[in-house]
Amino acid sequence: MASANLNPQREVRSFLMARDPSIDRRFRPRPQKRERLFAEIEEDDYSSDSSVSDTDIDSDIRSSGITDANSSDGSHIESGALVYLRLRPVSPCPSPAYKISEDGNVLITGPPLECASTSNNKNSMEKHYSFSGIFNAAVSQSEVYEKCIGQKIEMEESLSVMTYGTSGSGKTFTLLGDANRPGVIPRSLEHIFTQYQTNIYPNPVLKLVNGRITVLDDSAAAKENSMRCKIMSSCPELEGDYANLQQRIAADHNFPQLQLDDGVSVLIWVSFVEIYNELVYDLLAPMPTGGNNKMQKVPARKNLKIVCNDGNVFIKGLTSVFVKTSAEALRLLRWGLQKLTYASTSINANSSRSHCIFFVDVLKYYRSGVITETSFKFCDLAGSERLDKTGNMGSRLKEAQRINTSLMVLGRCLDAANSVSAGGKDRIPFRESKLTMLLQAALLGKEKMAMIVNVTPTDKYYEENLNVLSFAAIAKNILFKAPVTKQNKSRYSVFEGKELDNNEYVQQLLEENAFLRNDNEDLLDENARLRDEIERLTNERTDELQKQEQELRIQLVDSFQITLEENKKNFERRLQTELESQKRIFESKMEFLKRKYEDELEDLREEVEELEKENKENIEKLELKETHAKIEGNENMQNQMLSKKRRTIE
Repeated sequence: MASANLNPQREVRSFLMARDPSIDRRFRPRPQKRERLFAEIEEDDYSSDSSVSDTDIDSDIRSSGITDANSSDGSHIESGALVYLRLRPVSPCPSPAYKISEDGNVLITGPPLECASTSNNKNSMEKHYSFSGIFNAAVSQSEVYEKCIGQKIEMEESLSVMTYGTSGSGKTFTLLGDANRPGVIPRSLEHIFTQYQTNIYPNPVLKLVNGRITVLDDSAAAKENSMRCKIMSSCPELEGDYANLQQRIAADHNFPQLQLDDGVSVLIWVSFVEIYNELVYDLLAPMPTGGNNKMQKVPARKNLKIVCNDGNVFIKGLTSVFVKTSAEALRLLRWGLQKLTYASTSINANSSRSHCIFFVDVLKYYRSGVITETSFKFCDLAGSERLDKTGNMGSRLKEAQRINTSLMVLGRCLDAANSVSAGGKDRIPFRESKLTMLLQAALLGKEKMAMIVNVTPTDKYYEENLNVLSFAAIAKNILFKAPVTKQNKSRYSVFEGKELDNNEYVQQLLEENAFLRNDNEDLLDENARLRDEIERLTNERTDELQKQEQELRIQLVDSFQITLEENKKNFERRLQTELESQKRIFESKMEFLKRKYEDELEDLREEVEELEKENKENIEKLELKETHAKIEGNENMQNQMLSKKRRTIE
């Protein structure tokens, strides 16, 4: 191996002699030792001026069932990304090009016969892909959930779940399922609400605002409740569907209920976003209320901005809804799914044209004032596509290009994270895609990551499946340091290093409440003053805008009048020119017709004269004939008379 490093040369390999598994596709030796990713990054410590001792907080958290990710001896627990493979059922049977090893964690691929001659050397060799687990077509939705998600929710670990694969491979079915086979998200919601059932707080007094936990006052909590009621009234009712879904989940799982102290309050918030053409849209934004006018134009969706602040990523202006039951969360999920962008392609008649992420944030408030946050992200990645298979054109082609680009950036981030975990110093390009910006915590190892890769085991998609499997292999090799439970220390946890009984605790809360009321009165006065100042400035600005509007109206009217006059003169000139042109044309036509008719009249006159001359000649001929006839008649009469006289004389 040392000689190979001194003189690296690419060895000639054939189908019979494949590349040694210790050498990667770039002919670089794979490291045998796994190292922690981002070992140099130190976790942020709490401020030293807090009056609560770490011993009290740790004991409070341990008594409630929370364990610290970093042990006291300084050892760090490492774990890799969980990557599972799910094979979609195909009829009549899967292709023999996909085989599962005996241990059930390795997929063996070999080129199909019809593709062996046309595939390149890279795709024509047998390949082995290892996974955390492989689910064949016979594995149920409950088994997928138990192995991939269930344990992480019970351990209260922040988790990002991604489904990846080609278009039509069953990603959405894995996450959502159907009425008879609920998917990962409905089961997760039922699991979360079951284990916190007795500790769910009825009012939204804590909320994540711009990535930070914020205590809401009464007016802010009332506003959140009002918005919640408004949004829930727009969501379709579940009723029988939810009862059937809950029964099926209960038949498949027996979710345990966590034994938490009575002083622990749990608040659950959900959000839903869509990344379409690299634009982030809020799927739970309340519908505008503009009356019952059906002809009212629906406003365009607003593109939200992703903000990264001190390693904390959040979406500015995202709607987060406080939920009390799994039925409410499921109603919000289905309502948001109605706003997703779908289209029909040659591969999938109902293909998702965007990435969507469903957020579930669990906030836990302890009696000592410690606040912990557990975040669950369920990401349905759009399917990777090839133009020769989908035949996309126009807007569909643009969508496919954006989808493939974002997935390519995700692959680059995984490749860079894999390099860093192996001791490299590559920069992870999170900011090149909106998707990777939102998944930054999972890619950095700050929370657990589980990827469910969906593959359609047919010969038709063999090359596309190889790309998907190579993508999954990169994620499988990443090692992360165990995440640290997020905590929040504030002045609400001011205790003198001792346990307080109920009376002292109530007295402490009353004193803090009185202090907060005084602060609240000062804030209200300042708020009123600021409101008056804002109103005054608004009125001044309104008057100024009205004056400017009036001046602009006058200028526009004058400009319009001038334009009308100029247009009128131009029209008159064009009309006069057109009339003169038509007059000349008319006169020329009249002259032409006059000459034409005069020639015809002259011809007719000549014909008349000839006819008169012929008529005169004919008359003369007739008269001459009549004269001859008369002369012949007279001669005949004379002859007759002479003959009579002769006969008389005789």
